[in-house]
Amino acid sequence: MTPQSAILATLTYSDHFGFPLTFAELHSRLLGISLSPQALTRTLHSLLEQKLIGQIGDYYFLPHRSSLVSRRLRRTRLSLPLYARADKLSRLLSFIPGVLAIYLTGSLALGNTNGDSDIDFLIVTAPGRLWTTRLFLTLFTSFLGLRRTPHSRSNSGKLCLNLYLTPTSYLLPPVKQNLYTAYELIQALPLYDPYDTHSSLLAANSWIKQYLPNYSLPPLTSLTNHPSPTINLIESLAYHLQLAYMRGKITRELITPDSAFFHPRDPGRFILHKLSLLK
Repeated sequence: MTPQSAILATLTYSDHFGFPLTFAELHSRLLGISLSPQALTRTLHSLLEQKLIGQIGDYYFLPHRSSLVSRRLRRTRLSLPLYARADKLSRLLSFIPGVLAIYLTGSLALGNTNGDSDIDFLIVTAPGRLWTTRLFLTLFTSFLGLRRTPHSRSNSGKLCLNLYLTPTSYLLPPVKQNLYTAYELIQALPLYDPYDTHSSLLAANSWIKQYLPNYSLPPLTSLTNHPSPTINLIESLAYHLQLAYMRGKITRELITPDSAFFHPRDPGRFILHKLSLLK
C-alpha cells in the first residue's frame, strides 16, 4: 500500500462515520503502513495539490465533504452533556462489587453524537467475577431505569453495557481482531480505571499494530486476582443462569465464562470489504 492510498483509505473509513481527522489522528490511525510525521506531511501536501483530499483548519477529509468539519464541531458541543452524564454514571457503577474499570466506547467516546444517543460502556471486572458483577450491574441499572432495553421509549442517555472483559481475557479472540475493534480499543475512554487496566488491555492486543502500525502501544503489564472457591461457585451459578436466560436470544453475540460481547454490529467489515483490506 502506498502512502497516498493509505491516507485515502483512512479518510474513507472515517468518512463513513462523518468524522474528519486532524493530522495527529491521521498519523495514529493510518491504515496498513507506518509513516513518519514528515512523510505524512509531504504526502498530504501532494494529495491536496491533486485535489484528492480537502482541508479546513486542522481537519482533513475526502473531496466535497467539507461540511463534515462544521458537523464534527457541532456534534462535539452536543455530546458534552451526554459525556458528563456518562462520567457521573461511571462513578455510580464503580461502587458495584467486582468492577475494575469502566470505559466509554462508541460514538460518544469520540464526541461524535447528536446529543441524543445511548451510552456504550465497556466493563472490566475482577477475574472470576464477570457474571456475578454483570448480574449486579443489570439488576442495579434496570431498577433505576438507566439501562437501554428493547422497550425503552427513548435511548437518549440510556446505558448499553455491551462488552465485558476480565484481565484474563484482555487478548480478544481472533474473530474480534479486525480494524473496527482496533479503533474501538484505541478510542475507548477510561472513565473509571484506578488500576490502569486500559494500558494492559491495549498492550495485550498487539495485533492492533497489524492494522494501525503507527499507533504506539504501551508496554505489557499484569494484573492478578484469585477469587475464593466460594466466589467461584457463585460465579459459575451466575454464568449458567444468565446463559440459560439468554439462550434463544443470542445471534452474533460472543459469550464465554470470562468475556461477553453484546454488540454484534460491525460496520467496519462493510467498509473494509469495499477497500479490499479484509484479511
